[in-house]
Amino acid sequence: MDHVLASLLHERVFASLNQLESPTTARLIAAWRTLLSLHEPTDTGACKACGPRWRKHMCSVWRVATAYFISHEIRHGDA
Repeated sequence: MDHVLASLLHERVFASLNQLESPTTARLIAAWRTLLSLHEPTDTGACKACGPRWRKHMCSVWRVATAYFISHEIRHGDA
């Protein structure tokens, strides 16, 4: 995946997490941040946790996060 696009998606997902954070969701949001940090791409584009097989595409963790948090914004007009 293009590094610029991946960077923008990652930035947007973390921005969504920031917007969703509240006292009742703090633990869940912290868990998402930890999970996503474990699956950050390396300099070569590979997922830290999943390995080099995900150089050209996001790993499944980031695909789920992007699909949920980005489509959540679009559905609810939070963008």
